[in-house]
Amino acid sequence: AAVAPAAALVAMVLPRLLLAAAAASSLLAERASAKDAFVFLGATGDNALRPNGVWRGVFEAFASGTFDKVGGVDIHVAMNTPHTADELHTKVLSSLAPFYDGLKETRGWKCNTKEGNCTPARFMQDISVNIWPGRDAGAQAANMTPSLAPYERVTVYLSVPPFVFGSWSKAAIDHWGEGAKHRVHVACEKPFGAGLADADVLHEGIIGAGVPEANLHIVDHWLSFFMNRNLMKLRALVEPRLLAGGHLRWGAEAVEKVVVTEFETRGLNGRGGFFDGVGQVRDMVQSHLLQVLALALAPTDATDVTAAKLAVLNRTNVSACKLGQYDGFLLEPKLKYHPAFADATLSEVMLTVDSDEWRGVPIVIATGKDMGAQLYTVDFYQKGGQGVLTFEIGKEETGLGGVRVKDWPLLDSSPFDAPAPGFGSQGSVRMTPEVHAGTGYILNYSDPSLYFPKPYALMASSLLTRDYGAAFVSYPECRSSWIIVTASSPDVCLDPPPGQVKVYKPPDACGHGAPSVCWQSTTVEDVYNNTFKCTPEHDKLYANVSLYHYKCKPPPSGLTIVV
Repeated sequence: AAVAPAAALVAMVLPRLLLAAAAASSLLAERASAKDAFVFLGATGDNALRPNGVWRGVFEAFASGTFDKVGGVDIHVAMNTPHTADELHTKVLSSLAPFYDGLKETRGWKCNTKEGNCTPARFMQDISVNIWPGRDAGAQAANMTPSLAPYERVTVYLSVPPFVFGSWSKAAIDHWGEGAKHRVHVACEKPFGAGLADADVLHEGIIGAGVPEANLHIVDHWLSFFMNRNLMKLRALVEPRLLAGGHLRWGAEAVEKVVVTEFETRGLNGRGGFFDGVGQVRDMVQSHLLQVLALALAPTDATDVTAAKLAVLNRTNVSACKLGQYDGFLLEPKLKYHPAFADATLSEVMLTVDSDEWRGVPIVIATGKDMGAQLYTVDFYQKGGQGVLTFEIGKEETGLGGVRVKDWPLLDSSPFDAPAPGFGSQGSVRMTPEVHAGTGYILNYSDPSLYFPKPYALMASSLLTRDYGAAFVSYPECRSSWIIVTASSPDVCLDPPPGQVKVYKPPDACGHGAPSVCWQSTTVEDVYNNTFKCTPEHDKLYANVSLYHYKCKPPPSGLTIVV
């Protein structure tokens, strides 16, 4: 009588075991294909959907054939209620459709997927969406575990507020990491922290969650600008053509001063909320321009570029900061009132580099908003002469990409091969210097048939093809950059007292040529105390000004003013 139930049990269990074995076999087969998963958090945020943001970058990388090169990539989006899959689909397609139309009109671009189908609709077919009620990273990661089981590598892209970096890193490691296999990689957007101590806490949260240091990739899209990505190669081609018969070494022997410039034509234009409490030094110097400086000064024959950049940063110190704020910035929406410091929108950071090559050479990083011109350059000023060597580093933003000289005779005008733009190793392009009487272009990427992928596209491609050194910042570099800008005190550059930050107007306000701004006699402290003095008249005049409300009619604790 007992045999029948046993037989029935075997009949029930055996098919399940066979199914489990078949599933395991299928999983191993899929793993053998080395297909990767790209887990995207923050997929409906501003940075994800903005022009030239993350979605467009990942799509352009897909269209380049990057997904095919690595054996395939599936995108998994992790979202929370009340977001919906339809919302994501609509927003992403709305961003990608005009971008795709533009790509098709771009000379030099072509669809390189194996299927030959680069439409946004085809791209969207590889996207899975997981929507979770609430914000429990561990619970959502556990729910996603079966869908991520087949992949060889899981790359988690955190385009979310930094306070969740640690919890999502831990959730990913606990549920998807597979122990010593370390198949989870974490990519984090910059700025990484608001200061040195904050950055250390973020880093400790990620590493403490079990992410190996080599699996943490700090995003800096500036490293994927074509000219920056190839800056050391271009320097190696150009610098010898300016040194007289090898009698001088590039550095303090040949260069009087170095200036890295990033100027933006307009101000924040309604985006002031993201800039509140940040300022230009955090926004641009720590996040991006110190990386550019390191690439501009590191030895061109360095085999480990990350180590070479770090060596430069570790010897760099601030000597002074000159700071300004454009007139009208304080009328921006979503600004708070902080009487102890001002948010600078223009900074000139004076630096020294205590190395044998660059000791004694003044170095300046100049960056600002509402400058009346868009300018991304690195300038080397000739020692003992009038010459200037300029690297135009913002081709994707300014339309200018090249290396030119002014009043610096070229010793070798023969043609040469320079790096070509594109994804991966795209070969070279022949360049012939056009320099006359010491002035002109040594190389110029003005050929309209050349295709320059957007920085986020090259970043995404590097992330997916595991070329981490080219497009990402190591934490030691990030930390060294925070040490530099913190200087002797945050008051020096990061959070200057309002009385030390002068107000300026754009160049056309006083008839100057861009980017020579019009400095005013007032400081931000004057604006706080006079323009926004708390009076019944100002209550009416500034009824819709966020900063005035925070200063004169602060909300109860925990509430936010939205004007």
